[in-house]
Formats: sequence, structure tokens, C-alpha cells
Amino acid sequence: MQLHSSSYFIPREGNDFSNLFKRVRIMPLYSFPHIKDMNFKILSHDKRFFVHIDFDAFFAQVEQRDNLKLRGKPVSVGGMEGKKGIVMTASYEARAMGVDTGMSVVEAKRICPELISVPCYGPKYEAIMLNLLEALKDFVPEDCIEQYSIDECFADLSGVVKNFYEATKVANDIKRKVRDLENLTASIGLSYNKTFAKLATKLQKPDGLSVVTQENKDKIYSMPANKLWGIGRRIEIRMCTLGIKTIGELAAANERLLKKEFGINGIIFRKLARGEDTSEIVLKEKKEKSLNHYHTLSEPIYKSEDVLKEIRRIGEYICRKLRSKDLTAGYMHLSVRFENLTYASHIVKLPFFTNDDREIFNAAVKIYGKFRKPCEEMKARQFGMGVYDLHLDTRECNLNLFEKKIILPYYALDKLKSKYGESIIRVGIGT
Repeated sequence: MQLHSSSYFIPREGNDFSNLFKRVRIMPLYSFPHIKDMNFKILSHDKRFFVHIDFDAFFAQVEQRDNLKLRGKPVSVGGMEGKKGIVMTASYEARAMGVDTGMSVVEAKRICPELISVPCYGPKYEAIMLNLLEALKDFVPEDCIEQYSIDECFADLSGVVKNFYEATKVANDIKRKVRDLENLTASIGLSYNKTFAKLATKLQKPDGLSVVTQENKDKIYSMPANKLWGIGRRIEIRMCTLGIKTIGELAAANERLLKKEFGINGIIFRKLARGEDTSEIVLKEKKEKSLNHYHTLSEPIYKSEDVLKEIRRIGEYICRKLRSKDLTAGYMHLSVRFENLTYASHIVKLPFFTNDDREIFNAAVKIYGKFRKPCEEMKARQFGMGVYDLHLDTRECNLNLFEKKIILPYYALDKLKSKYGESIIRVGIGT
């Protein structure tokens, strides 16, 4: 039996590593389709089939799955009990009591005193999502899959199905695969364009499957206009002044009026509402130009040993991301933000292209040595690191005849960490 990925993760209790990840930084949200994303060669939607897969309350669902004590209880992910933080996601039990994404943990606890707030564990969620995206390749080619955010993705089924009946069978198969592989639920929307597929997902949550065809798209028209991607609070208010409150009213609105009020976006809003979205799957650029990671501490620090420990953790994360993409870096930068919001930052050229934890750490320590040091009166609040000038890792290195260097099997160590957790093994890199 194939185990779900999180069965390999060591529990976080007492593990300082968990405090490193307060945010998940895989990719920014993809905005609503612009005019440049439209394929005007498409005149008919008859043979187009898209699914939008939304993993229900993803972070919270994972935590409830992995901890029996959390099941059936209001849970939020982000921040910690009694401390500052933002609700990154909330379980459906918490949502029913008024807790919503983006709230401060303090406000959420005031609304729902029994709320259980757990810290975000980025590497676990990332591993799960990558595992699920890999599983989608059993159903469609890789270039037909678009990761929209950490817990959402699109898949274009047009090349593998002939009608909505076959597409629905594939969608159900995907739901079963998600449950078998990770013991999670997902809501799926199926339609003839990406916009309606995303809207269809909202019709039945959690663990739902909704199909929207050109014949039954009226169910989309009854939804509030702010459910359409790209329409935030301010645009919603402006639409209300025009008498537009539902997607159906937006679809029937005067095009010239919308263009006058919102410019080209007004025309796009109307096309999306009318089901005329002809955007395709958006593929992430293959060649990475840089990798960055910033961590804002819950409690600011100033002691040298705490600072070096934080630099090491960020360096390990960056190096592991490099190796996961088979990349090496030629430049790196380190930045420190203090409590008064002032910054210290510097970039250096590395002696050679590398993804070695020791080399990155040593370079970062040299940079830090040039900075104004945090003190008890002015502590450090945030640390950041970035690597640039990325190239494919050839797994080769230049050896110095007069310098002893131990070559470590980092890729093998990464596999161990992926299987058994970050704390299973660490490289002693010293100072």
C-alpha cells in the first residue's frame, strides 16, 4: 500500500525547525486572465474541457488528518496560540463560526474562543502538493497542468476526453486518486473554460464535483459578482453603484459602460461572466532566474548564536530548493531587517557555482560580519537570503590540491529528509 507523504514527517512538537516556516512561498497567485491571455483563434467551446481542483481548507485539512485530536474541531493554520499571526486557512468547523482567511489570530480567537491555532509547516504542504501534481500526470500530460496556487490547480482534459460524460469520469478518478494517495478531499469544478471551472468548484464544497455546461450555466449567473476572479472589494463596490451584483447582471451589462468605468478590464470581466474565456493553461517558466526566502520571526533576536542558527536554517532551505531543481548559484545576498524597519543587505559573488550548505552558510556569515549587529535595544526581526545567476548542476566541482574537502552526498541526504523529516539528519557545518 502506498503511504501518503505526511506519514514520513516527524511530529513538530519540540522541533525548532517548525518555527522557520510562517509562510509558504511556492508561487504568487495567478491573477485573472488578461486580454493578452485570450486565444482569439478559438471560436467554439464545444471540444474544450477544463477541471479546477481545489483542495478543501488544505493546510487545516492536512493538520486534522495528521492529528486525531484536531478532527471535528475548529482549527486555523498560521500564528501560534496566544501570539501574533495571520490565519492562513481555517477548517470548515472554524469557518462556520466566522473565522476567515486573513484574520489576525487574536481576532479569530475572539470570534471563536475554542479555536485551535497551529503553526504553518511549509515543507509538508509543499511535499504533498508536489506529490499530487505528479499524480495528475497519470491523467493528462504535464503541459496540460497549471498550478494556480499552493492548494489549487487546473487541468485541460480536452486532449483526453470527447464529451462531458468522459470528463466527469476522469474528474471522479482524480478525486479517488487524491484520497488514495494522500487521504485528502478535493472539490472539483468541470466546465468548458477555466473561469467557469473555477466558479463551479464553489458550488459544492467540501468534497464536491460540479459540472457547468453551456446549457446549465445559469447556476453560475446567480452567484455574486465578487466570486469572479479579479473582482475585489473595491471593484465590487463600484459595480454595485452600476447596479451589478451578480455574475448574470455583469454578463448582461452594457460593454461601453464597463469599459468607461474599468477600462480594458471591464471588457474582460464581461467576457469572463458570459463564459467567453478562451485563456489556455499557463505554464510556469522552466528556467529559474533566482530563489529567495524571507522569514519574519515571531520573537526578534539579537544574540549571536540565535542569529547564526537562523542564517543556517534559511541557507539550508535555499540550498535544498536549489538541489530540488538541479541548480547551482553564482551569487547570493543576505538581508537583515531590524525592529525599527531599517535594513542591512549585501550581495556577493560566490567563489564557484554551488548548492552546498557549507559554502552558502560561510558566505552568509562573511556578509553578516559586515553588518551592524543587532543588540538588545535594536533586535533583528527578519532575515532573508537569495541566490542568483542559476545554472544546471553538473554534479562536478573543482578540487584544490592543497585543501582537503569532504564531498557530501547532499542529494541522498535530501531524499532521507523528504522521507523521514527534516530533523532526521543534519550536516555539521560549524562557523
